[in-house]
Amino acid sequence: MNKGINQDIQFKLLAINLALVIVGYAMTLMTNSASIIPMRILKYTVLGLSFLCTFRIDSKSLGRISTILEPSLLLIVMLVLFSLFTENPLTSIFKTLTFIVPFIYISFVVTYLAQTYSISSTINALLGVMNWVYMIPIVSFFISGGSLTDTNIYYISVENENTAFVSNHYGWSSTIFIVTGIDLIRNNLIPNWRKFVTYITIPVAMYLILVSGNRTSWLCVSVVLVIAVVRYNGISFPQKAILIIIPILLISILLNKKDSALNTVKAKTESQSKKGESRIKRSSAMFNYFHENPILFISGIGMFNNGRASSIIGKSNYHNSYMEILFGAGIPFFLYFLFLIVIRPGWNYLLYFSKYYLTLPPLMIIPFFESNLTGGQFLFFPWFSLVIIFMYAKKIASFKRDNWHTP
Repeated sequence: MNKGINQDIQFKLLAINLALVIVGYAMTLMTNSASIIPMRILKYTVLGLSFLCTFRIDSKSLGRISTILEPSLLLIVMLVLFSLFTENPLTSIFKTLTFIVPFIYISFVVTYLAQTYSISSTINALLGVMNWVYMIPIVSFFISGGSLTDTNIYYISVENENTAFVSNHYGWSSTIFIVTGIDLIRNNLIPNWRKFVTYITIPVAMYLILVSGNRTSWLCVSVVLVIAVVRYNGISFPQKAILIIIPILLISILLNKKDSALNTVKAKTESQSKKGESRIKRSSAMFNYFHENPILFISGIGMFNNGRASSIIGKSNYHNSYMEILFGAGIPFFLYFLFLIVIRPGWNYLLYFSKYYLTLPPLMIIPFFESNLTGGQFLFFPWFSLVIIFMYAKKIASFKRDNWHTP
């Protein structure tokens, strides 16, 4: 990796902010929620100091960054406006700020790093941090008494004692660990000892994904496998075959265990197909409400308008980051958000970067099944860090004059 970027104070602070989110989750469960307020204060303090540190960036670079990030300005302004017209504007605006402030911070820092060092150096450095940070839940699983003989950890939740994470966290973390690990090895970005550790841990992480019962992670792995086989360069056909064979073997083993997570989720999915899946039912209820009030298709019900959402769908959370935008701000703004956060970075990724990196797709898929629109959410920092780079890659390269699509 590029030593310069790893020594840059802006990168170090970004890495600390990313790590504090995961540590915060662990502390919340281990202290039975007693650490929520202290950790929140710590995270806000570190984020505030990190934000202030961006003023150390020279004025010429700041000017270029501002030019690059102009399309995001409309996103920020509109989110504030859609927060004003809610049942409790102060609460809505506060929650919106928990998106806007870290989003602006991430945007400035990753753009600064990408134009100071290079796009590939910035991506590579971020992958290294993500790989370490999301290894924490994997290690904690075994420290808290888990073992490779467990075939079902689907029911590990906040009610369980002696655990730092819940089943979904194990699934998401293992997915991110695997894709970042493969990217780091494929691009020869880590020393041999760390490659060895990664090689050993990847099958364990795959096992955790399967026994976690986290269907989102299963979907992510399936998408990544397709990209790895079709687009990914630098790994041989036998290596690609191994990537496919390992999950198939693990699935075969677990399907033969009656109480495995695979069979539990299979039964749950069959039940949901009859009764209706929770997210689909919530979305259907909102669309029905919008049909009764067509203007809402344009305006939405207001961002983070939890009280009104609860009165319509019986829940204050959609468990879907994209639906938060659609129902909170209406179709026109949702389409702009979709273009900026999904289509443009996704297109650049598929066209230029998918030959070299696997990490972006899971970070865009998981928020579809979980709310990640505030800075304290599990995947907020890695999601938007990579999205910003892929979103503005061409603009960054125009200042840097990089061959921006080649690591």
